[in-house]
Amino acid sequence: MMLLGLLLVLGLAGLALVAFMDNDGLFTASVGSVELFGYDATLSVGEVFLIGAAAGALLLVGLFMLFGGAGRRARRRMAARRELQAQRAENLALKRKHDTIATELAAQRAAEAGAADAEREVEAARAARDAKLARDAAEAESDERVSTR
Repeated sequence: MMLLGLLLVLGLAGLALVAFMDNDGLFTASVGSVELFGYDATLSVGEVFLIGAAAGALLLVGLFMLFGGAGRRARRRMAARRELQAQRAENLALKRKHDTIATELAAQRAAEAGAADAEREVEAARAARDAKLARDAAEAESDERVSTR
């Protein structure tokens, strides 16, 4: 759409330039012969004025098309930029949530590992106590045997 508007503007500017260069008479006087794209036309000043007015109207239409296309393109770019910012914000939020969950999981695993270590220590302490009780019992039996002999 922008390219079509630009071509229309450039073509009409060329046509207006040709008409201006050939206009050297009064309003009703003949401008002379105008050649455009292989066609010859004898125009008066009034006809050149009307052609200029039509060219100006078409120039405005071309400019409207040009700026309309540029505006649509800018709106699309802005929408894409907003969507990209929203995606980045969502990715950042998800990353933060992931980091939080990873931290909580690591803490839970550490607590479980700590509980397992504590349970192992309790079992080791029980085993040591049981072994000491067994040794004490064995020593007590041996002491009783010795004392009864």
